[in-house]
Amino acid sequence: MQHRNDRFISSSAELADEVRNRAVASGQRLREFPDRSDVLAGPDVRYVLQPLEELFGRYEAVVLPVGTELHEGQLSRFAQEAAHAPGHGLLVLMPQLYMPKVNVLVLDPDDGVSDALKRSDEWPGAVFTVRGESSFFVPFDAAYAAVAGAASADADLRSVLHAAREAAEFQAVTARRSHRRLLHLSDLHLGTLQTGWRREYLRRALSRLDPVDRVVITGDLFDQPRARHREQYDEFVSQLRDLTRAEPIVVPGNHDQRIFGNKVGRVGSRRSELAEVRWDRGAVHDRDAKLVFLCFNSSKKGDAARGGIGDKQFLDVATSYDAARRTAGYDDCLRIAVLHHHPYPYPLPDEEPRSGHHPSEDPVAGHNQTWVERVRSWFSRERLLEMEDAKQFLSWCAARDVSLVLHGHRHRSRLVTDSIPVSGVPFRRHELTTVGCGTSLGAGDSPLSFNVIDWNPATGSWAVDFQESEPDGRGFRSVAVRACTARSTDGW
Repeated sequence: MQHRNDRFISSSAELADEVRNRAVASGQRLREFPDRSDVLAGPDVRYVLQPLEELFGRYEAVVLPVGTELHEGQLSRFAQEAAHAPGHGLLVLMPQLYMPKVNVLVLDPDDGVSDALKRSDEWPGAVFTVRGESSFFVPFDAAYAAVAGAASADADLRSVLHAAREAAEFQAVTARRSHRRLLHLSDLHLGTLQTGWRREYLRRALSRLDPVDRVVITGDLFDQPRARHREQYDEFVSQLRDLTRAEPIVVPGNHDQRIFGNKVGRVGSRRSELAEVRWDRGAVHDRDAKLVFLCFNSSKKGDAARGGIGDKQFLDVATSYDAARRTAGYDDCLRIAVLHHHPYPYPLPDEEPRSGHHPSEDPVAGHNQTWVERVRSWFSRERLLEMEDAKQFLSWCAARDVSLVLHGHRHRSRLVTDSIPVSGVPFRRHELTTVGCGTSLGAGDSPLSFNVIDWNPATGSWAVDFQESEPDGRGFRSVAVRACTARSTDGW
């Protein structure tokens, strides 16, 4: 007999009733939180899900099918067969499926969910979680075979799933060979006591990453533009060569050119120090990785900590791009704009929670302020940090078929997707993804932060993994993964 309520399938009426009752209990706990639009903090999530967690904890393994609505038939049959398999402690949870060509955001993903998002080209599939072990993603055929093997009366569930895991890991290594990977760092602020303590901690974390094609550093290498800090930077860059032998793509920030990162008129400017570091300007073409970087100095203009590019620099980068394009084919390359300042304003933390963090944990938001006071303080702060010609920059990117923008400056990780009108071409819009990195060495006691961007040139699918660690060294973790499951109509 089959007992079904919406997306729940069971061969046991008693189990179906228990799941339903526990789900109602979790729903009641969720309603205890007045603002349902907030992302719940970790302890609150555990409190809400505790009734269901007690039930799921009885199972040896949990299976989560993954895919889009195009895969609904396959995954539904997969879930039904698994639900009717002999009792081996296997639970299958059928989630709501994603729309095709959608941007997917998951906060605080575990290993299996993170891997599944980065491998959306291999969907459908399933994430397996074995009790006491980390989760893992398996493409559909292998997942189906694993469930069928587990259904055998004499099968050892853990042995079957361990074999599936080993096969999936080998397949993942093979699939990644055709992908391109970028490591995005920003706002190192070398020269301060705290960032000096944390360099070795960050280096060890980065050394555990899979190799990358390029490293991109989006400004504020130094806390002050002083030549004596250059040695720290040279040592840091030499350590990055463990990840890739290609030179990093590096653009300057306001702290690399201004005293305390600020200037008023000519006061505070220290451009003489700028020549001490090799900065990238204009177009940089990586033929092997099929990447084109368009590099800007966004601190050319602007007072205080504001930024701006200016018409001359737009022309210089365009000229460099056009000159290089005549000698190298760019048609199959991903075009990436790199700058320090953020082209989109940062809203209130309540409107856009920091990656994986509850809004109350954000140091910018005053805990004892009224909502009106927080609005005033936030927007006054934004005016001192903004990019003056941001709209012009975004229009320029759309006209030049730039698909990805990397920036830093605000010490907060974030991702924005936008559809921008292409000037001079009626009814055409260009899809643009903008990724901000936090402060990679935890300047100002912010979390240490870096991003890993994975791109498949063949399909145009991509994923961004936002990694953070508290300054006291609790360990880096994936606080969010954002992925696009297929190539859009404009660009990648």
